[in-house]
Amino acid sequence: MKKAFVFLIACFASMVLSAQQMHWTPCDEGLYSGSTTVIAVVSINGVEQTSDQIELAVFCGDECRGTAFTTEFAITHRFIAQVNVYGENGHVLSFKAYNHSTNQEMEMDPEVTVSFTEDGSGTLFAPLELNFAVDTPAPVLHWTPCDEGLYSGSTTIIGVVMIDNVEQVSDLMELAVFCGDECRGTTWTTEFPITHRFIAQVNVYGENGHQLTFKAYNHITDQEMVNDPEVVVSFTEEGAGGLFVPLELNFTVPSQAITNTTSGDWNDPSIWGGTEPSATANVQVSIGDVTIGDNGAVEVTVASLEIVTGATLTIESGSTLIVAGNLVNDDENGLVIEDGAQVINESAGVKATAHKNIQAWTSKDSNGWHLIASPVDGMTVAGSDFVIETYDLYRYDEPTATWENYRTHYNTDFLTFENGRGYLYANSNSGFSPAFTGDLNYTAMTYQVSFASLSTLKGFNLIGNPFPHNIYKGAGGAIDDSKLASGYYTLSYNGEWVTHTFEDVIAPGQGILVKTTAGGNITIAKKNAASTAETSSKDAARRLKINVSGNGKSDRAYAYFSDGVGLDKMDNYSSSAAQIAIRNGENDYAIAHVGSDCEEMDVIFKNTKNGYYTVTFEDADDFDYLHLIDNVLGIDTDMKQESYYKFHALGNEDENRFKVVCKGYNSVGEDTDDHSFAYITSGNIVVKGEGMLQIIDMTGRVVNTMNVNGVETIEKPSQNGVYVLRIVNGNDIKTQKIVVR
Repeated sequence: MKKAFVFLIACFASMVLSAQQMHWTPCDEGLYSGSTTVIAVVSINGVEQTSDQIELAVFCGDECRGTAFTTEFAITHRFIAQVNVYGENGHVLSFKAYNHSTNQEMEMDPEVTVSFTEDGSGTLFAPLELNFAVDTPAPVLHWTPCDEGLYSGSTTIIGVVMIDNVEQVSDLMELAVFCGDECRGTTWTTEFPITHRFIAQVNVYGENGHQLTFKAYNHITDQEMVNDPEVVVSFTEEGAGGLFVPLELNFTVPSQAITNTTSGDWNDPSIWGGTEPSATANVQVSIGDVTIGDNGAVEVTVASLEIVTGATLTIESGSTLIVAGNLVNDDENGLVIEDGAQVINESAGVKATAHKNIQAWTSKDSNGWHLIASPVDGMTVAGSDFVIETYDLYRYDEPTATWENYRTHYNTDFLTFENGRGYLYANSNSGFSPAFTGDLNYTAMTYQVSFASLSTLKGFNLIGNPFPHNIYKGAGGAIDDSKLASGYYTLSYNGEWVTHTFEDVIAPGQGILVKTTAGGNITIAKKNAASTAETSSKDAARRLKINVSGNGKSDRAYAYFSDGVGLDKMDNYSSSAAQIAIRNGENDYAIAHVGSDCEEMDVIFKNTKNGYYTVTFEDADDFDYLHLIDNVLGIDTDMKQESYYKFHALGNEDENRFKVVCKGYNSVGEDTDDHSFAYITSGNIVVKGEGMLQIIDMTGRVVNTMNVNGVETIEKPSQNGVYVLRIVNGNDIKTQKIVVR
């Protein structure tokens, strides 16, 4: 159709060469004009937590203003929550936490409150330290041993508990010794201080020759466990095992079998006969219609699942089904995955219906576009929901830099939705939710990208998420960046190319525009783990995000202070959308790799509509000096002091509008053995090493001396200038110059 070719010309020809359900739901961000970030670590009863199952929520009164899980910060190895918070200056913020491992809400002790400011609270290297209290009643043994007077003999059996061949390091494991169905003795595991192994010393009653077996109980998960492989010992007065050579007893959690008796919500125990399926359950949906997430988004995990033909299981938007073992469904109508839902499983031959919500296009050629991808294997286009009503379905051909319309190619080789390929789609049908039907993709796959075009679009390929669950792009994610430029684009309903980084989710059914650096196959792995592109290297973690907004539209660009392949900036089709980009060399980038020593960068601003626009920065706290210079008005704004810069622009003004000057994130330093061990961030010096640290000014005077062990954050000298940092550890001496501004 004509509108697609107009879209092609506008979007491409003008181009210049980087989960689990939350316990709390935050308020709508549109309720408040301000946003900030609170960074903190969570302690429980005085013990700092090292788990990604802790959720930290920020409240103002009874209203949740933001919530986030703790994740490991690769440099300090502390588990940190970075909470985006909405509010107004002066609002008083308090904290709550939720332990998803134990399903417990936790209250602060002592209570800490902070005031909402745009500067936020806490940093990655100096987070808020928040303690929460949990009542821990004395545990009670699960089994009761027999009366010792029943038998004439007693002995001791010493063992360690293993679960699925992993030795347990917990004092909440109970080891019980049985003879037949009678418990002859039970006790807790406790740490033996010499070997630091958690050992159970069980007093056992019986007679010589009695055959003894073992059971264990996990008081963390409240589960009985069976000995596998089964170990049998004979009762003797000498006992079995020793403190230094204990019996090594492995246990597994027995699977429970459960089936539904009626239709209803998965989390309603009554449809399962009174017992909701646990994560170890083998489940059968045998009759009726069962829904996961009917009363709000949830995550459900089971050991195995069978959907009997004629029954239906629907996963609602926002909910996730995880099947650790076999998933069996032979009817496409038996498993329905709504847009925004996820299914995580690796079974072959699982049939499903996966919906994709499509917002209808109007008379404007710029809106109504969607990038889509199929989560099922090789579905035929003809006869599918996607080719009904008034529609457009295109694939992009990189060598010729053209869109190929299904209407003109259906009788050639445009017959199926290819695995791993993305498509451009629009439909006039209001409230439309077409379905991908067939066998869910269940294993890693390859997709061939091209690097052959002679146009300015060389290397751009439209790919997509081929799985029914979230994936990520970037090192460690499903789509590795080794052959691709950083980041990717999605397409908004209004025809705006939206820039994404490695930390952004690629949802099921989502197509993305990527740029490759070479032709050949890329692998899309079957995993939903987040990318680890932000590594322990401080240069890889350094970035500056620049936002521009105005006329109801917004855009963003990223500067990474590292080496890499940037993502070229795409011009939007929407005539009212302003754009911002970073000029690096001769090209403009949505994601630019500017190098670790960059202190100045040109920022390009494009607009076609007269109006007021606002520039803001994220990650500004990571710099000691951050200025935005308006080349047109000659205004130099200190973005460490100001939260935004607002300006007026006429349509189609000089695009060389801004310059950014940023200093002090990692001050220029040199290390005698080519390995920097210190840098400046947020007004402090971060040092990584072990030994005696000396800070020496250029006159040779030692201004500070201290011991460091690991990663330490110390206050920088009060006077600006060049300093030498010196770490002495025995015969190992390291020095580095650092500039304090």
